Amino acid sequence: MKEFEIRKTIEVFKNNELVEVRIIGNGNKIYSGYFKSIDNLISEVSKYEQYGNVYFIFNKLKEECYHREQCEKIVFGARSTTDTDIEGREWLMIDIDGNRVAGISSTDNEKSEVRKVALNTYQYLKDFGFSEPVSADSGNGYHLMYKIKLQNSKDVEDLISKFLKSLNLIMSNDFASIDIKVGNAARITKLYGTVSKKGANTIERPHRESKIVKVPQEIKQTPIALIKMVADLLPEEEKPTYTNNYGTNKFDLRAFINRNGIKVHSETNEGDYTKYLLSECVFDSHHNNKCSSLFQSKNGSIGYNCFHNGCSGKTWFDVVRKFEPTNPILFNKKEKPNYNKKDQIRQSATPQQVIADKGEKFYRLSEIERIDRRNLITIPSGINEIDRRIVGFNKGEISVWSGNNGSGKSTVLSQMSLHAATKGFKGIIYSGELKPQRVKDWLHLQAAGRQYVKEGKFEGSYFVPQQYSELIDIWLSEYLFIYNNKYGNTFTQLLADIEEKVKQSDIDYIILDNLMSLDLDFDDNTQFEKQKRFIVSLSDFARDYNVHIHLVAHPRKATGFLRKTDISGSADLTNRPDNVFIVHRVNNDFSKSAGDFFDKQAIASIVNDYANVIEICKNRDMGYMDELVGTYFEKESRRFLNTRYENPIYGWQIIERQQDINTQPNLRIKELEDNFYNTNKEPFGIENAPKETPF
Repeated sequence: MKEFEIRKTIEVFKNNELVEVRIIGNGNKIYSGYFKSIDNLISEVSKYEQYGNVYFIFNKLKEECYHREQCEKIVFGARSTTDTDIEGREWLMIDIDGNRVAGISSTDNEKSEVRKVALNTYQYLKDFGFSEPVSADSGNGYHLMYKIKLQNSKDVEDLISKFLKSLNLIMSNDFASIDIKVGNAARITKLYGTVSKKGANTIERPHRESKIVKVPQEIKQTPIALIKMVADLLPEEEKPTYTNNYGTNKFDLRAFINRNGIKVHSETNEGDYTKYLLSECVFDSHHNNKCSSLFQSKNGSIGYNCFHNGCSGKTWFDVVRKFEPTNPILFNKKEKPNYNKKDQIRQSATPQQVIADKGEKFYRLSEIERIDRRNLITIPSGINEIDRRIVGFNKGEISVWSGNNGSGKSTVLSQMSLHAATKGFKGIIYSGELKPQRVKDWLHLQAAGRQYVKEGKFEGSYFVPQQYSELIDIWLSEYLFIYNNKYGNTFTQLLADIEEKVKQSDIDYIILDNLMSLDLDFDDNTQFEKQKRFIVSLSDFARDYNVHIHLVAHPRKATGFLRKTDISGSADLTNRPDNVFIVHRVNNDFSKSAGDFFDKQAIASIVNDYANVIEICKNRDMGYMDELVGTYFEKESRRFLNTRYENPIYGWQIIERQQDINTQPNLRIKELEDNFYNTNKEPFGIENAPKETPF
């Protein structure tokens, strides 16, 4: 045993609170002791370690347990901690171990495979918004320990059980899996610093010392909402309907796979589930590194998962829709249509022609070709409730955005540009009031998110470390272009420059921020006439080059709640565009005035829940108007969020994963441990810190 490692373990997990140490020896003989004194604990463990493997309970113990007979000493056969003795849950443990014969230690190769699953699990949870865990080497496998603060209740135990089952179903493979039985409140885990002794101590399968590998600089609490998000991915039991003979027939997943020629790499039985690891993703054949799977439970529920960002959100029903769009099981599932297909072409009706370049003056309805919405090229916003209502931003159209100072109109547009880039769309940003460097800083914060930004020297300031900002720049190099303001703000010249770039780079959307910063160099007499020509020119440009244009237009000074008619300038600025949005900040003015125009109960709910509101004032395509969409605001990253703990994944993180430690086999765990947890050296500076990884 190593005294330093044991002291570190107790300090990190128990903060010198009451802890039970338990030793399980041959024949399941159990020795246990309760300690508040770390010196007594180490002294007693040193006496009894020889009898077996040493464990401790990481959740909070009821204080009364201290008064049992093994107080400050280790005793054989004494009453030890049960689930009812736990005051509350303080840690969520993910135990990744190899699939090997029970009662033996792992080989180096087996442990290496476990490490890969552990790294993938860490990244998977990080994508959901989980903060950095305490990571540990158990001797034969790895642990990810996430800080929580939950009650010791049946509901919480069921949630954690479901979470572990979901995680195991998605992450396990032929070599390693996640233990689904470690979710009880009184769960024990290795006392790090002691040796893991399973089977004979041989050269091939040696006994190894357990240890903490990495402790994050700040151990952040994991919100229960994130745990629920992962748990809810576990497929639910198929509801009895006529399509399954009201529960008597279960969908034959294997037959579905066979008749549709889906390539399966391997099939495994995960207890209550059968998992089909696919050779390639059914939605993108380039995802061919066995990163996708189909799984079915004994009760009939089916799920689909692909780790690649481009397939995030794809479900089992999307798989059925791709291969068998008329399958009856789809009739019972309300799914949003997928209109976001960049490779399809917008169609328009072509009338019968009387004059070659004009066509008929009047049409019969039968002569007008219908528009197939599935063929529209639509750029999603990434704000779920906006996309649910208006689908997204159709190419060839214009959106006008307004809002008072500080409402976030420019912020939400920059975030939408990141979401568009992740979906493969290219854009241009003209910011007449901000220097390109400031636009870049803002985009970096939003692209990084709270998981990657660091707090600056001044209160409320944040920045993105260089190693991440460089990856963001690489990712966006072909997807986003910022106009150089040194070339001026004359509109006709700007439009000519944009036209050149649209032709060169196949641009999909343009953000003009904002109207007041542009010099409308038309010969018209009044500003209103110039603005009318301006919006007509934009409309023609959007249609001719099949791009979507976002225009920011400031409001005139309004004394009440901001409305569409308060947008400064010609009425054509709001009449001609296809969409008009107003971004509201939820503050005292909003609370007092919004109820005059919207349902007061709905406004009260918004005030209690959200930081910003996007109002859909006008949407010509789907017919929506006067719709309010609430969003949460993340101050560290300046992101608008759909849910309080949402963690959007952007394309630069794919580049980061390609540089993952998995691709560096010669980089050893010991080197990482020395880098991240070395009490003899000063901590790394942020800019010089090694790449973050748990092991």
